[in-house]
Amino acid sequence: MASHPAPQLWDPSRGIRFSGAVRAVVVYPTINLSKFYSTVAVGEKEKLEVGSPVEKQPLQVQPAGTQEVKDVVLNTPGSVDATVKPDPPSTSLEYNISEKAFRDAQAAAEGSPESFWSYAMYRGPIVDGAEKRVKVHYCRTKHTSERACQYFLDEKVLGFDLEWAPNANKSEGARRNVSLIQIASPSRISLFHVALFPDGELVAPSFKKIMEDSEVTKVGVAIKADCTRLRNYLGVDSKGLFELSHLYKLIKYSSSGQPHLVNKRLAPLAQLVEEHLRLPLYKGAVVRGSDWAQPLDMGQIIYSASDAYAGLQLYHVMEEDRQAMSPTPPRPFHAELNLPIRLADGVTESSTDEEAEAVEPELEADTAAVTPLPTSIAEAVRESLQVEQDGDPKSAEAVVDAEATPKKQVSRAPGAPKTPGTPISKDSRVIAAESWVAEYCASKKTSVVAPPRAIRAYRIWHENKALDPDGVARLLREPPLKTNTVTGYILEAVRCEKLPFEKPRLRSEVLSLLSKELLEGRYRSVVKAAEDDD
Repeated sequence: MASHPAPQLWDPSRGIRFSGAVRAVVVYPTINLSKFYSTVAVGEKEKLEVGSPVEKQPLQVQPAGTQEVKDVVLNTPGSVDATVKPDPPSTSLEYNISEKAFRDAQAAAEGSPESFWSYAMYRGPIVDGAEKRVKVHYCRTKHTSERACQYFLDEKVLGFDLEWAPNANKSEGARRNVSLIQIASPSRISLFHVALFPDGELVAPSFKKIMEDSEVTKVGVAIKADCTRLRNYLGVDSKGLFELSHLYKLIKYSSSGQPHLVNKRLAPLAQLVEEHLRLPLYKGAVVRGSDWAQPLDMGQIIYSASDAYAGLQLYHVMEEDRQAMSPTPPRPFHAELNLPIRLADGVTESSTDEEAEAVEPELEADTAAVTPLPTSIAEAVRESLQVEQDGDPKSAEAVVDAEATPKKQVSRAPGAPKTPGTPISKDSRVIAAESWVAEYCASKKTSVVAPPRAIRAYRIWHENKALDPDGVARLLREPPLKTNTVTGYILEAVRCEKLPFEKPRLRSEVLSLLSKELLEGRYRSVVKAAEDDD
């Protein structure tokens, strides 16, 4: 008579297994559900590579031989009592989210500007009776970027993110493909606006040193793809890259007793923020469709700074969660090493590097509704924003962006050229258009999709027959906006808001300036609407 092996409690391919003559209840570890509490943010969009299907893993329960168990409630993230409010996340960092700001955001109406997460909610140690705020350095030259980088040289972990121009292609060069670089430490965030850097001066030496140092961990979502752009367009060979999605998957599925679901597929930043920083991520109005070739406005500064800072805070929150697990799984390797994720028992996940490229497609820029900037956040940013200027570093400490807060005009010597990007005195046509835009947005019963600046440009063009897009560009700013920027604004307003237009004029003044790719792609519906009547 053949002997039967004793029932095995652990099987490397299945995890805990109850089988044999005696059937037992499958018991999973207790999950702290407050860590996974999440609601869905409306109008969210993520800067992830387009082209691969999104991974949205449902909670999967594997069938197993069990006794019938009655009167048991399975708590899943979707079944958490919505009235239970999670506590603010905290780490060992000096800078943590203000509990008051966190509670105020929780109490705010869902989807309102005040309900969203932002770096401006974080506070540091008390100095001279006041809590320190996170400082933002906005740099528009290689020289000022080099100076700002000095603050980050001793950091071992930095948040990292990248922005680029909508519809940028490989032939358009560095400024459109690496328009804005964001790095973050606990106390500071730097925005390097490469799109505005002078020719031939796109990479600060200290930035290159930081990015190529494998001992400095740079954290973010889809960070390998971002750093591929740095290598291709700026010649920066980044090392020490940490993909937050890998740590997120490791913690989530190890804690839920589903280690077989751990893989390298990317998760949206907004999903990580909601689950681990416990507030939805604020994106505002069509930020991803922004014209990053122009000086940043207040909203763009807040959104871009928040992305990099979110990555940094997520790393520390999730790292402390990982270290608290028993048994403790190893930290995932740096992403550029292309090594598998290790589980606590020594088993590795099985996804390939090709599967790791599967990410959520980036939402079209027109999917987010226009949302006003929260006053509390705007005020906090005004106090901490520093626009770096060439010259004496000490003088830059007091500089505040004109977009962030009003400042007195500095007189120029007669004949001296104006600073690039200087707004000119408002023409009555601009004032009239802005007034109309305000009324239009207030009167809409549904969300306004196109950004206000696009609607303003459309209104100026539509109401002034003598102005073509080039004329509108000159009216709005000195030196003028690029003509293709204005044509893009006009078409976005028409496409998103279904605003009226004269067909012959739109064809001759606007559509005639577009590439075949845009005519047959993004603006195909506008082209069709502008066709001659039968």
